[in-house]
Amino acid sequence: MTGNYYHLTLIRWPFPIVPDREYCTFIADRHQLRSDISTLITTLSRRETSSIHLFWSWFGAGKTHTLFYLANQAAELSKHNSNFALYTAYSEFPKAARSFLDLYSSFMTGFDMDIFVDAFLEVSTCEDSNRLRRNLMHASPDLANALQAMATGKPTDQITAMRWLRAEALPISEFRRVGISKKISSSEEATRILTTLVELLAVSAHSQGRPGCRVMWMLDEFQRIERGGVRIRDEINTGLHSTFNACPNWLSLFLSFSGKPQPNGLPAWFSPELRDRIGRTKVMILPPMLPQEALVFVKDVLIQLRIPEYIQTSPYFPFGEDTCKVIIEEIQKKDELKPRSIMQAFNAVLQEADPQIEAGEIEIITPEFARRVLADYIVLKDSEEG
Repeated sequence: MTGNYYHLTLIRWPFPIVPDREYCTFIADRHQLRSDISTLITTLSRRETSSIHLFWSWFGAGKTHTLFYLANQAAELSKHNSNFALYTAYSEFPKAARSFLDLYSSFMTGFDMDIFVDAFLEVSTCEDSNRLRRNLMHASPDLANALQAMATGKPTDQITAMRWLRAEALPISEFRRVGISKKISSSEEATRILTTLVELLAVSAHSQGRPGCRVMWMLDEFQRIERGGVRIRDEINTGLHSTFNACPNWLSLFLSFSGKPQPNGLPAWFSPELRDRIGRTKVMILPPMLPQEALVFVKDVLIQLRIPEYIQTSPYFPFGEDTCKVIIEEIQKKDELKPRSIMQAFNAVLQEADPQIEAGEIEIITPEFARRVLADYIVLKDSEEG
């Protein structure tokens, strides 16, 4: 705790507009969602079969925060549990995606490369090392060389091999310098490499005495697939379901997308093949909140960030409860009660009051103060929502 907000009795600023994965360790209000995530992670840590899960959210309703929370919970469970090793990768659907290869690149960028290196070193001396190396060579003759360079090469060679694995567009001469003959240039090759790396992690987990592992790929903003033409959309759908088919075990895809959920099923941009792989699954829906839910949301945020010795402070401080209700009413005049709009409004009021509270000019934020501040603010819709 830095003490920067001691005058607010808070360990840090409570209303960030953009989620920070490091701090997404709790979910305010949404008790059922927390319970569903806990049950899901526990289940995934005990069975080997691959799965697909959907998060469907209104714009600004907290899906990214929820994915970060899920990733943090998985890391904690994996650390303190002897079941599967759980590895997570968060990536956004690329805004200009042309093929599944772009999604593969985003996955590799969001994955901790040291995990692959540690797994490669772990299995190099295990009983399955020869078989796994043959699988590496079969998937891509360059994959084993890249992992070797990442594990034992000079720092510059490690970076080059890492950039190859991420399918970055370096000159081929750079890759050949570390024993790599060609770039990753097709969705099919990306699928083979990703599948083999999932197997590598599973073998490594077995070698360390765990029953297995699970790679959890959280692909956010999946609604962007609609921007591409039919050919691009079909190619990406094909890449996803081909990768899922090639990984019958150890892989979970979390597809998260924004837009108002419809009662007649999934959006049309899910291909029939991918729909079939999804099958019957519980779609986690994040709708706007009711006023009382929004009030609990704000209270939960402030309580979670309260300096321990001030835990008996009013749960709404530095706001009054009436002030929180007024801010929520003001939000409803122009927007829905979603975590993003709530964060933005409370952030606007608190940043105006913060220096005055610190200077001792005001003790608590009143309804009149909040109304005066919010009267000067306009509400802009999310660019993707618009």
